[in-house]
Amino acid sequence: MANQLHIGVLTGRVAYPNGMAGTQRIHLMARAMAEAGAMVNVWVDGQDSATEARNLCPIGTKDGIPYEHLLGRTQASRYKWRRVCDRIALALATRRQMAAAVHNQSLDGLYFYTPCSDFDFERFVVRNIAQKANLPVVLDLREAPWTLKQKPSLIEKMASPLFGADGVICISRFLKDWVHQENKRTAKNVRTLYVPILVDINEIALAESTPPQKVVLFAGSPGYDETFRFLLSVMEKVWAKHADCQLVITGGTTEATFGAAAKSQNKKIRYAGFVDRPTLLREYTAASVLAIPLFDDIRSQARFPTKLGEYLASGRPVVTNRVGEIPHFLEAGVSACITEPGDIPAYAEAICRLLGNPTIGHAMGRAGRQVALKEFHYANYGAQLCDFFVKQLHPK
Repeated sequence: MANQLHIGVLTGRVAYPNGMAGTQRIHLMARAMAEAGAMVNVWVDGQDSATEARNLCPIGTKDGIPYEHLLGRTQASRYKWRRVCDRIALALATRRQMAAAVHNQSLDGLYFYTPCSDFDFERFVVRNIAQKANLPVVLDLREAPWTLKQKPSLIEKMASPLFGADGVICISRFLKDWVHQENKRTAKNVRTLYVPILVDINEIALAESTPPQKVVLFAGSPGYDETFRFLLSVMEKVWAKHADCQLVITGGTTEATFGAAAKSQNKKIRYAGFVDRPTLLREYTAASVLAIPLFDDIRSQARFPTKLGEYLASGRPVVTNRVGEIPHFLEAGVSACITEPGDIPAYAEAICRLLGNPTIGHAMGRAGRQVALKEFHYANYGAQLCDFFVKQLHPK
């Protein structure tokens, strides 16, 4: 590009550079734009939990992308009152950082990874300084917006999830269609760009041989109660045919998450807990089957789980459901096993078929990796992202 584009990335309560799905999306967006020629800086206004330290350096670089924790520390306080004060301090620090970058002419646009399922007051701060500086703000819409909640708060009834946005990056077609309808409702003209889940295909080694043991893996978090109940019901049927199969769960899930129903199978379930990224990627390739249950609800229709891209990149076979973005990218029986949402017997049978036929699983895993390479590799989207920001700067 003739004049180098300067993009600021604000993480919006997401810890960085080590974290889960949100962290990965932020980082791969930043890398894609940087590799397409933009100058990108990441400003971190998220922190690790008070009981866990994943990020130790408040200032640094990752894959050539400079980042800075705006409070100068990476871990949240154990005290609630201090955390509340820190949110206010972070908002002020964000304002100072943006104002300084605008003054130094080192900021052309902001990629803001803020929640859209719940209102966050930080939007007021960002929008205020952005309007004064005539600075475009692009939001990442990756979940069902708060207008689709059953019980939105008073402010959520009054404010649109598009508040403060000049452009929106949509992770699903469902959300892109929603923005179109919301533009009509609010008489706005917020531009959209569709960017699906992203993965660094080169980060994840291709699984070569069949695993020595039968392992079904689910990479999740404690917030997916419905998923855990479904998965446990599925595994009860799987264990009836493959008693030697082990269920491995990464993330913060424990036996208590599953409840009493899991205790009878405690020897068949391994709770890996939160693991660092290299370990997580090894868990993918060590598994026989990678499970990602989705449901026929707004949440699954709107979102597009990042871990699906990582699953596919590993070369191991995936079992999921026909909902949301899945049918647009994956072919049932070729690049993944796809069942109807909520169908426990069908989901269990798909897993059993893969466990009993490693050759089929091997071929399916290879086909899935090709989908990840073609559709989800982050570098495929760098030029589009930069062009999207340029269009915000020079609207017709």
